[in-house]
Amino acid sequence: MFPNASVVDPKVARELIAAGSVSNARVEAIPGGLVIVLQIGLTTRTLGVSRGGLRLFQSLDGVASVLQGYGIEDFTVNTHNWVPKTMARLKAAAITEPASKH
Repeated sequence: MFPNASVVDPKVARELIAAGSVSNARVEAIPGGLVIVLQIGLTTRTLGVSRGGLRLFQSLDGVASVLQGYGIEDFTVNTHNWVPKTMARLKAAAITEPASKH
């Protein structure tokens, strides 16, 4: 789990954003994917899923889609230690390809 994560239900997050209570949104890389972290007053909350737990994303496109759906178009991204799926596939392909003969 994301260190010091206080998870916020998506419905509650939507209400807080609509009320103007969210001052900042950022995307952080954690093992397993990306999460959305919301600054709500002095509290930092991580977006969860309605059944409990963190909402994990595998792409920045997915994150942007959700944030835009909530009405947030400006956010910061920290991808330190995150490898996009396309990059991982390219690396795996490079490892499995036979070395070209010269």
